[in-house]
Amino acid sequence: MSEPVVPLAPAQLQDHVTRSITLDGGFRVMAARTTDLVRDAVRVQQLTGPDARAFADLLTGAVLVRETMAPGHRVQIILSNEGRGSLIADSHASHDGAPALTRGLANRGDVAGPLLGEGGVLKVIRSLPRGLHQSIVAATQSGVSEALMSYMQESEQVFATLAVASVMDGDRVVAAGGYVVQLLPELKEAPLAIMTERLAHDFASLAPLLLAHDADPKWLMDELLYGFPHEQLARQELTWGCDCSQARVLGAMATLGAAELQSIVLKGEVLELTCEYCTTRWSVGPEQLRTLLQPS
Repeated sequence: MSEPVVPLAPAQLQDHVTRSITLDGGFRVMAARTTDLVRDAVRVQQLTGPDARAFADLLTGAVLVRETMAPGHRVQIILSNEGRGSLIADSHASHDGAPALTRGLANRGDVAGPLLGEGGVLKVIRSLPRGLHQSIVAATQSGVSEALMSYMQESEQVFATLAVASVMDGDRVVAAGGYVVQLLPELKEAPLAIMTERLAHDFASLAPLLLAHDADPKWLMDELLYGFPHEQLARQELTWGCDCSQARVLGAMATLGAAELQSIVLKGEVLELTCEYCTTRWSVGPEQLRTLLQPS
């Protein structure tokens, strides 16, 4: 029996991500509102202070990296630092028109201190049709935006400006989102100069802009591409959620081996397991475990 966590009621403007390209082929731009999904993830993981902000930024970053590198596939980003723990952002692609799920997990270590900086490591895992693609880069920067931009340039040779931000009211997320401006091969010098100036001045501080405009991706896109004729390529609704299920729990139990499963069945034990991502509790009884002992 499961007891799922119910997401908080979203604001009138719901989380989504958009993808556009300029008609001259110079820029591809992704813009995302992630306020509600990161609020739910931070709440479920019971994070506070700087950890909550870093976690929120990493979740937004995972959505944007997936949209940039692999829109139709899952992307996981792990920020870790030896002894200090790790933050995991897990962004899934949409299936059958449903909102794309994003979830996260926080594991704090025994050593106090930020995960970014000396000793910080960023690992990005993309699930592709032919298997997993993994990249690892040092995360010695002071912010999540800089670390993700370093990954894209060093590991993927994607030249882009990426910015994410989260606005907190105490430990509650009130606005979150971000953008990616990717430079394409057709880019000319004059448009590049205009965009460089715009990002440096109009978007020097993203958080106040997100707060003032409810992190609206349309507003972000219109401002980023003001004066650049462009067309929207895609729009995807986003939500916090988890893909845990009774079937996945049973699949995990199957790894225990026949002898151990038989022992549990004979004792008549009911196992209680809790998903670390969403805190849903799953009950697995002897009858369910007995199916794992049947010859295939």
